[in-house]
This record gives sequence, C-alpha cells and structure tokens, in this order.
Amino acid sequence: MDNRRLNLRNFLKYVAALAVIAAMPHCTTTGKPKVPATPNIILIMVDDMGYGDAGCYGNRTIATPHIDALAAGGIRFTDFYSAGAWCVPSRRGLMTGVHPYREGLNRDTLSSSITMAEMLKRQGYATALLGKWHLGMREGLHPLDQGFDYYYGTPGSNDVPAPEGKSQNYDVLQTAKEEDWPVPLLRNRERIELPAKQSLFTKRYTEESIRFIKKNRNKPFFLYLAHNMPHVPIFASEKFKGRSKGGIYGDVIEELDWSVGEIVKTLRQEGIIENTLVIFTSDNGPWSMFKEFGGTARPLRGEKGTGWEGATGVPAIFRWPGKIEPGVSSAFMVNLDIYATVAAITESELPTGYKLDSLDMSGVLFRGEDSPRKSYLFFSAGRWDVPFSYRSGSYRIHFRSNEILRDPFTGDDVPVTEYDPPLLFDLKKDRGETTNIAHDKPEVLKRMIEEYHAMVKEITGENEAQ
Repeated sequence: MDNRRLNLRNFLKYVAALAVIAAMPHCTTTGKPKVPATPNIILIMVDDMGYGDAGCYGNRTIATPHIDALAAGGIRFTDFYSAGAWCVPSRRGLMTGVHPYREGLNRDTLSSSITMAEMLKRQGYATALLGKWHLGMREGLHPLDQGFDYYYGTPGSNDVPAPEGKSQNYDVLQTAKEEDWPVPLLRNRERIELPAKQSLFTKRYTEESIRFIKKNRNKPFFLYLAHNMPHVPIFASEKFKGRSKGGIYGDVIEELDWSVGEIVKTLRQEGIIENTLVIFTSDNGPWSMFKEFGGTARPLRGEKGTGWEGATGVPAIFRWPGKIEPGVSSAFMVNLDIYATVAAITESELPTGYKLDSLDMSGVLFRGEDSPRKSYLFFSAGRWDVPFSYRSGSYRIHFRSNEILRDPFTGDDVPVTEYDPPLLFDLKKDRGETTNIAHDKPEVLKRMIEEYHAMVKEITGENEAQ
C-alpha cells in the first residue's frame, strides 16, 4: 500500500513536471522555435531587374538556381506589374497600397498613409528595412518613422549623387569606380559609411537579413529586403566578379540569386520555413539602354521609365510551403496588391480615412481563384504629369509612349510620341505589343478610351489627360 502511494506521488510529480515544461515557451525537446500565430513575411525587392533576367523567366545566360527553386516551390506570376515605371512610385504603391499618382508624386504625402510596416507592427511584428528606401528621409518620412524598428541601407538610388562634376551616363558607368559615387550607408539615423562600398551591398544586406531572422525566430517578423542592385552603377563582390556568362550584369544577378538561397537556407535551418511567406519581385523593368549594365525585359517590349509592358511587367514569385500550391499564374496583379493581401493573411486591419487601391489576392494564392484586379492606369517617367496607358482585362491601350527614359550618353530628355487614335494590343495573344489592333477592334477601342478617361478622372481628379 505504501509503495502504491509512493508510486502515485511520483507519477503526479512527473505529470506536474511535464506540465511545467510544456508551458515554457522556449523549451522543446526538438530544439525547434515556438511557431508564431501569424506568418513571417519576407519581401525581397530588387532594383531594375528585368522580366527576362531569371532562368525561370526564360534567361539562358545568367544562372539563377535559387530564384528558380523559389519559383518551383511557389507561384510564379506572368502578369505581375510594378505600381510605377520607376523607383519612387513603385515603392510608394507597394508600401501604402495606394496608386502612387493618386495624390500626385509628392513624397510628403507618404506620411499620411499607413505603411505596410506600420500595419504589421500593430499586429506585433518585428520590422526591418534593409536596403533602399527612396521615399524621403526627413523627420516623419524616415523608415523609423514609418513603422520599421530597424533600418540599414541607402536613402535612395545608388547613383545619387553622381561622381563630382559628372552625370549618370553610359561613359561614367564604364569608368567610375565605386568609391567615386558619394552614396551614404545608414544604420537607423546614423551615417556609417561614405562613400558606401557598393560591391558589398548584396553581401551585407544578406548578412543583416540572416541576423534579423535568427534574432526574431520566435516571433512574427516582417523583413523588407530592398536590394540596391542591379540599379546602375552595378558592382559585384570579389566572389562573384567575372563569374557569370552574362558579364558584369550577370555577376550582379547571380549574387542576388545567392542571397535568395542564403535566406531560404536560414529559414530552413531555423525551422521556420513553413511559417514564412517569401515574396520576390523587382521595383520596375530593366534599364536596358545602359547596355551591358542593364538587363532584359524580353519577351516584353520596352524598359524602365517607358510606357510599355517592359517598364512595369516584372518577375514575381510567392512561396509559402504547405500553404501555396506550386504553379504558374497569369492572374493580373500589381505590387500594391501585396498590401491588402498581407493584411488578409495576417488578419491586420486595413486603414480607413483615405482611398486604398490595393486588392486582396489571397484567393489567387491559396485557392486558385480568378484575380479581382481588372484594370490599372500606367504612368511613365518620360512625363510625370500624364498617364501613358491603361490595361483592362487582356487589352492595353496607349495614348503616348517613349522608347527610353533619356539619352544614355547625354542625359537629355527623349521625345514622347502621342498616338491619335491610341494604340491597342491584346496582351493575351500579343504580350510583346507588336501588333496594333485598334482598327480591327473599334468597339474595344471605344470602350477602352471611355474606361481610360474615367480612370484618369478617378485617380488624378482631372477630366481627361492633357
């Protein structure tokens, strides 16, 4: 009898000990971290990478095995667009979910919007921006004032300012060394390097990313990794210099690919890969006019800063193991739609008091539903004051265009061509915008013109584009 009481007492102690261990948040028998209630979000945005620069998008010269693996394990989008044809509007749309030209291109208006980082921080997320911001640095606009706990990167593009007495042209890109570009590197609000060692950007951002992931492995985090590369001037680290068959541009892309691989490897090592949504995209199309220093938008027409598909049609991959079924999607999506999609995924409250243009794409990602996005109004860097084109369904109409942003040798503006009647393309049949069907589809042309003017008025407040 006494032995039975002793055994019962020991058993109860054992059960109590198990209960205590189970209640301890960081003590598990497998060494795996506590799984957060909400998914981690890693948003990787490269700068000026073209639609056709990765292997999974048809490139056969530049090796991108890690980006390709990300695509093979997730959804690769073929009809994904940046919100703008150049850096600032694209990033502004991405961070706010608002069409970047809705309030004009005044960066100060960013302070009145709730950024993606602010939205997620309210949900208890740790937040970090590593890389390029380009949405203002004065008080109120600085990343630390816009929802980021930690910032490490450059205020804007890595070609600003240019070498003393020179401009950003092809000849300068061929001759200027990285130390000639007086671009600052910041940590939070402190300038830590001037000029920044641009050949180390990708490596340093990757190392910072790994540290951030490991530090926050036991709680939800939002990592916005906004690489400076491959925006000109381009520089690769010693490990990647001269390695690619694609020349110096290929070296830079292959180092970015390595970065993707290191981040995915870290997620796997930390045991949190199945609770992390990884998004990979580019802020706009390639700057092909700079020849060997720029990429390709093939098979799309045009490049960064123009009104064509190649200016805003960009690579986009969404990967979340066990949640997103791998495949290829032709769903129409714009990068500002990431905002509402992330809000839905994390059950975050969308801001009120101003117009949101972002649409929730979680149905596309998780259930294979049709895209709720049916249209978008496109602007160009050729003229910032008027829209250039408009997409509705599979059709795209062009009222004006420019073939390149500016003369690559002189920096002078290039002429903008006006079209009357407008050009019309069926992107489902002609993604390369090679055959104008305006005369063959008069009823479609009429409808598109009416929709365009209605959208111009809705976005800009003007009755029609001037």
